[in-house]
Amino acid sequence: MNIDKQSFNSWVIGEVLWWRCEVGSTDFAIQCSSALQNLFDHSVLTMDDLVGSHDAALIHLKINEVLEFPQRDIRFVCTFDTKRGALSYQHRLKVFAEPGKKFIFAECIDVTEMVALSKEMVDAQGRLSLTQVYERQSFLEEQNRLIQESYNKQSRFLALLSHELRSPLLGINSMVTHLKQYYAQDQYLAERLRIINLTSEQMMFLVNDILTYSQTEYDAISLHPRRFSLNQTFDYVKQLTKSIAIDKGVFVSLVYLGERDWVYGDSIRLSQILINLIVNGIKFTRLGGVSVEVRQESGDRFSFMVMDSGEGIEAEKLEKIFDPFTQFKTEGATRTLGSGLGLSVVKQLVDLMGGEISVSSTPGVGTTFIFTLELPAAETDSDKSMDGKQLKEQTAITKPDYIRDEQPLRVLVVDDSKINRMVLSGYLKELDCTVVEATDGLEAWTEFQKQPFDFVFLDIQMPQMDGFEVMQHIQQCKQEGKVPNLRAVFAVTAGGGEELIPKGQTLQSLGFKKWLVKPISKSQVIELLTESPAKSSLTQQKKMEKKDEVDEAELKVEFDDIPTAFHALLKPFVEEFSQNLNALESAIEQESWDEVKLLAHYMKGNCMVFQLVAWVEVLREVESLADRACQFDESKKILRLRLKTLEKALKHLENLRLIRDNAD
Repeated sequence: MNIDKQSFNSWVIGEVLWWRCEVGSTDFAIQCSSALQNLFDHSVLTMDDLVGSHDAALIHLKINEVLEFPQRDIRFVCTFDTKRGALSYQHRLKVFAEPGKKFIFAECIDVTEMVALSKEMVDAQGRLSLTQVYERQSFLEEQNRLIQESYNKQSRFLALLSHELRSPLLGINSMVTHLKQYYAQDQYLAERLRIINLTSEQMMFLVNDILTYSQTEYDAISLHPRRFSLNQTFDYVKQLTKSIAIDKGVFVSLVYLGERDWVYGDSIRLSQILINLIVNGIKFTRLGGVSVEVRQESGDRFSFMVMDSGEGIEAEKLEKIFDPFTQFKTEGATRTLGSGLGLSVVKQLVDLMGGEISVSSTPGVGTTFIFTLELPAAETDSDKSMDGKQLKEQTAITKPDYIRDEQPLRVLVVDDSKINRMVLSGYLKELDCTVVEATDGLEAWTEFQKQPFDFVFLDIQMPQMDGFEVMQHIQQCKQEGKVPNLRAVFAVTAGGGEELIPKGQTLQSLGFKKWLVKPISKSQVIELLTESPAKSSLTQQKKMEKKDEVDEAELKVEFDDIPTAFHALLKPFVEEFSQNLNALESAIEQESWDEVKLLAHYMKGNCMVFQLVAWVEVLREVESLADRACQFDESKKILRLRLKTLEKALKHLENLRLIRDNAD
C-alpha cells in the first residue's frame, strides 16, 4: 500500500527494525533504522551489506512484486548474518512516495525461533517418516527374501534333478556314437542305434531346456566365452537336428553367408539357441522344412534367421510366444513332445549374450525368428585350440608331441557313471594313455595315493566324497611336493557352471585347470592334454577393466527424479548416506567383505525408496565385487572408485537440496 511521509515518520519513532531503498537506484543503496544497524558489526549502506553471503535474489523478486501489486500484503522470510549469528526476519514490504521519488519500505520482525522450531518439526516428521519407510521396507524385504528363498530351493531342486537326468543321457549318447562306428555296416543294429540316438537326443533337448531355465531363474547361469569356429558349430547343429528332421519327414538347411570363421563367444549357448529354434520349427512343420540363414553384418554383428514352412501362429499368440510353459496346440504338433520352455530359454540366452530377438508369422505360411549377436573376431591359425563341440576329429590321426611321450600318460578318470567312464577312458586309451578309473571320490583319493598321475578328470558331484573334497587332498599333496608329475586336474560336471564352486573360492584357487561340461569329445580331450599351462582369463580381465569407469553423469539427479513425497526427507537421507559411505570406506580398507555387503545392501534399499536407480546399480555392483573380492586383486581398487563416484553424486544432491531450501 502507499503511505505518506507523515505516516512514515510516525512509523519509525519506535525504533523498530526497518530498511528502505529508492526505486530505480542502480547501486542498491539503502537506509536502515539504528536498531537494525546495531545488529551488524559493519555499516549497512547497500543491499549487499544487508544480506551478506545470502542470495539477494528473493528480495529483488519480492520488491518487483510489491511494485507491480502495491495493494498486496507482501511478506517473506530472509536470513541475515549478524553479530549474534544467522538470524531470520520476516519482511513486510510497503511502497511510499516523496516528491519526485518512490521508496520501498521493509518492516522486519525477528522470527528466528519460529523458523528453528518449524525446521525441527519438519526434521522430526522426516525422521519419523523415514523410520516408517525403513521398517516397511525391511518387512517387505524379509517377505521377499522368504519367497525368493523358497522359489530358489524349488529351482535348485529342478536343476539338480535335470543334472541327474542329463548325466546318464550323455553317457547313452556318447556310447551310441562310439558303437555306430563299429556297426555301421550292420543295418539291423545301425537302425536301432539310430532310434536310440534320436530318442536320447530328444530327451537331451528337453532336459537341457529345464536345466537352463532353472539356472536362469535363480541367476546361476553364466556364459563361458572362448574362441570357436562358426563353421564347425553350424556343422554340429546340422548333425544334431538332422535325425529329428528325417524322422519327421522334413528337411533342415543351414547356410552361412559370412566370411569370418573363428570368433569369440559361447559356442555352447549359441548351439542351444539354434537347436531350440530349429527343433521348434520341425515340431510345427508337416511339409517342407526349416531353413537357417546366417549373415555377417557390419563389424562384429551377426544376424541369424530361422524360417519354417509350418502352420504359422496367430498375431495374438505371438505376444506370449517367449513366455515359459507356453504350448500352442496345432495339428502339426499334436504328437510332438515339448516342455513349453524352448522359446523361453532362447529369449533368455539371447538376452544374456547381449543380443536381440524378434518373431513374425503368417498362418498357413510359416514363422520366422531373427536374432542378432556380437561375435568379435578371433585368431585363425590352425595351431589354436579347437572348440570342444566340433564333430571332426582329424587331430586324432596325428598325435601331438605332448601325447607322443616315450612313457604313456597316466590319467585318473573319476565319475560315478559307468557309461561316462567308459566313453572318456575309451578316448584316452585310443591316445595310448594308461587309464585308471574310480567310481566315487573316496576311491579316487585312494587310487591317487597309490601311483603318480599326469592328469585327473574329476567329476564334481559324486557320493562318498565330492570332487571339491578330493581336490583339497590333491592340493595338500601338491603343496608338500609329493606329486611332481601332476600336470593338471580338470573339473567335470554334467550340469551347472562354475557357480557350483564354493563361495569365496575360484577355479584357480581350488587348483583346477579347467571346468568341463559333459559330454567331452575326443578332440576336446586332445586339446586338454596338449595345451600350454593355464593362462590368466583374458575375458575376466576385460570385464574387470570395463568396470574401472562409471558414467558419473548418470548418477546426478534432479528434484524431478525424486518423488515429491520424499523431498522433505532428503536431509536425513543425505546425512545417513554420508555416514554409511564413511563406514563402507573403512570396511573396504579393512577387507571386511561381509560388512561391505551388508552396508551396500542397506544403502541400496534406501536409494530404492528415493528411486535413485543409477545409485542402486552402483551399490549392487559393490555387493557383487565384495562377494568376489578375494578372487580378484583389482576388486579393492574398483570399490574405491565406486565410492568416489557415489561421493560426487551425493555432493551434487546435497547442493541441490541447499539451493532449494534457500529458495524456500
